[in-house]
Amino acid sequence: MRLGCIASSFAFILFFGLIGLFVFPSLIIYALFYPFDKYPQDKFQYLSSVIYKIFFALMPGIRLDINLSENLPDSAIYVSTHQSNLDYPILGYFIKKYIIMTNMNFKKIPFISQVGHLIGIRHLDKRNLGKINNTYMEFEQMLKENRNIVFFVEGTRGNGITLGKFKKGAFRLAMKMNKPIVPVVIQGTGDILSKGNFCFSHNRESKIRVRTLDAIYPDKFSNENDMLKYTYKIMSESCQK
Repeated sequence: MRLGCIASSFAFILFFGLIGLFVFPSLIIYALFYPFDKYPQDKFQYLSSVIYKIFFALMPGIRLDINLSENLPDSAIYVSTHQSNLDYPILGYFIKKYIIMTNMNFKKIPFISQVGHLIGIRHLDKRNLGKINNTYMEFEQMLKENRNIVFFVEGTRGNGITLGKFKKGAFRLAMKMNKPIVPVVIQGTGDILSKGNFCFSHNRESKIRVRTLDAIYPDKFSNENDMLKYTYKIMSESCQK
């Protein structure tokens, strides 16, 4: 445990040190492109992905095994399993031009809130139907312009073995916008940094496995429930491998 907390201290210093190193140049680039580019956050997301890659390369005892399926669509709705806060940088590692839905309210942390918004993180306030509607309108506009949306489809963190009940929002959006679903299975992050724990708890070398499954197209299904059930089935099978 003590070694895990030492590793955690190093991880937090490394992560936020890299953010500090990149965030100000990123903000300058963001400001320069803002008047001329509808999505200047793309540059911010690119620099963020550099931070994530350096972080995982320098973090001792953690090995990323990312297996991406061939011919990923240019625009899709990614639905991912979720075990840990480490999942956010992992998804940003390989997904581009995205907005990611989260239940975490970053507005409680002012500077992190602004940076998170620039990176593409959106908090869904379930108590405010107007904001929910506006968020989904933003999603639809993003998909119309061939960009990507990311959902943690269980709506909360799981154990990486048994999937929780899937939320319908991603599948309803896929059917409405005629966009494919790309399932993402992440395993191992919960063993390293579990919910409510600020200390890393990994062995000499801990492996994080990330797999994207083949894209699922809505025209193959009669309704969102059938699409949800099929996605749940193949993701459950993948979690057992």
